[in-house]
Amino acid sequence: MKTIALLASALLAAHVSAAVVQTTGAGSATPSAAHLTSAADFEANINLDSPWSEGGLLFSHTGFANDNGGCGYAGGNCVDLGAGETYSQSFAGNYFATAGMNAYLSIRSTARDLNGIEFAVDSGYASIYLMWQTWLDGVQTGTGRVSLGAAGIGGVLGLSDAVGFDEVRVYAFDSATDTSGYSVPAIDSVRAFTIPEPGSLALTCLGLAALRRRRSS
Repeated sequence: MKTIALLASALLAAHVSAAVVQTTGAGSATPSAAHLTSAADFEANINLDSPWSEGGLLFSHTGFANDNGGCGYAGGNCVDLGAGETYSQSFAGNYFATAGMNAYLSIRSTARDLNGIEFAVDSGYASIYLMWQTWLDGVQTGTGRVSLGAAGIGGVLGLSDAVGFDEVRVYAFDSATDTSGYSVPAIDSVRAFTIPEPGSLALTCLGLAALRRRRSS
């Protein structure tokens, strides 16, 4: 019992002091495949709808009204793509994008708060300069910037936080220092994760301990 109590206390302390961690690369923000709670690939969004609901997540954007800035399909026209050209090597099929002054993509959880999220990301500019924000109950909880190389190749951005967040906003500007201006972000292959609350995990540990005692008596 003492060991379980210490474990619960340690988990609670980690939960309270957590902050948003930015990572790059597939699997970098994945606590465990067993904790995958949401997935979206936008293949069924044939009308480029915004808002768009998929996999327990709600996607929307500011910027060009309800047309993803003319983007949304691999091989489709966005930022002067030629016939047969794809928007990003990191995307497969349909994707979700926008364009406009200070335009951003919003990813919201419609159920539990998220503890981790990953998504393929690219930009309408020649180089990928992203700014992201996390929000919880309408309050911004984190922000950061990342450069992911040349557009058209793309990359994967991961965000994780033990406390949790219920919204991510993604911007793409034309320099590493911009925090406002014309923004052209695009995302695909969204994967989101939830880990057990410390209290729930502690109760699970207590239940397992009680079960072991019953079996040994």
